[in-house]
Amino acid sequence: MRKRLRELQRRFGIMAPQVAVRAALPWYWSLAGVLLVLVLGYGLAYWQFVGRHALPLDQLAAKKWEDMQSLQVKVVHLESQLQVANAAQSNLAKEMAAMQDESIRMKEEVTFYKNIMIEGGTTGVPKIYSVKLSHGAHAGEYQYQILLVQSGRHDKLVQGSLELVLNDVQDGKPTARHVEPPGQQSGIKVNFKYYQRIEGFFTALPHSGSQTLQVQYIAAGGKQSTLTQAADLPN
Repeated sequence: MRKRLRELQRRFGIMAPQVAVRAALPWYWSLAGVLLVLVLGYGLAYWQFVGRHALPLDQLAAKKWEDMQSLQVKVVHLESQLQVANAAQSNLAKEMAAMQDESIRMKEEVTFYKNIMIEGGTTGVPKIYSVKLSHGAHAGEYQYQILLVQSGRHDKLVQGSLELVLNDVQDGKPTARHVEPPGQQSGIKVNFKYYQRIEGFFTALPHSGSQTLQVQYIAAGGKQSTLTQAADLPN
């Protein structure tokens, strides 16, 4: 028994090889210390990875607003430039088309004047140079443009009249009616030495088939047409 007591005194008594003295702390102080360490660690990590490069929220919002306003200004500017470019392209296309039409018309006129100014050895001969038809301002209305010329020598006047005949099909049968310009009842008077342009309007009934306007020239004193040319009415 005494031997066992001596062993206990050597291990846990004053002569023991290791003695630990600990002050007793409440549990909530230990928990507070742990929470403080966690908060300090999270704050240090946030500042390390985010806080050093982050702007205050009001400054960040103001910068984003300025960027958005700048982008809107650029978009409006680009849209304006695009509209101007489209308008310029459209106007340029119209001008080019008009110039091409004018060039074609001028070439036709040059050819026309060259033809009528050439005087050959033969006497003057009248010709129906062209017959052009186009739609008028009202339904069923058509405009005609007829050009008469005299080829060869121009030493006499070309006098006579033009008869306009509208050829149609009614109930499966061909029909023909004279087209009289307003104010004229005996044809269109012709009187020229070099050329004569004749323009006017006429009306035609709507029809699904083709309709043709025939131009007939009757010399003064004659009863039969000596020249004739036809043109289809535009659809």
